[in-house]
Amino acid sequence: MFKLKKEKSPFNLNEKEEQVMKVLWKNDMPMSATEIANEIESDWAKKSIQNIIRKLESKNAIEIAEITKIGKTYGRLFRPTVSSDEYAMEQFNRFYDKDDYAPFLLSALVDTKEENKELAQKLRDLIDQYKGE
Repeated sequence: MFKLKKEKSPFNLNEKEEQVMKVLWKNDMPMSATEIANEIESDWAKKSIQNIIRKLESKNAIEIAEITKIGKTYGRLFRPTVSSDEYAMEQFNRFYDKDDYAPFLLSALVDTKEENKELAQKLRDLIDQYKGE
């Protein structure tokens, strides 16, 4: 039997959906709805988590990785269909045309915060590495 692969299409996440995705990205392994709920620092009802998962499935942001026995019943384990980097790049590209992104990126780094200095150095290193290839 073959499985039809759903085509990846750009999607936007609301705040709650993003929290669920961050849990899945962080754990890097399929998780049940209960495991996801336990990782989220919130008092969301179990039904809310199920609704969020259903929405993420409809957006093709997550997929069922496997069905497994959890306690006395069977449950679904979910995994993301895109990495956090792919999602971030898609969001970035959605807002900035390819010709516009360099000035935006550089202006975001002009801030003198220490983490931005570290990021700027990492970018310089990547550019130097790219030039060396």
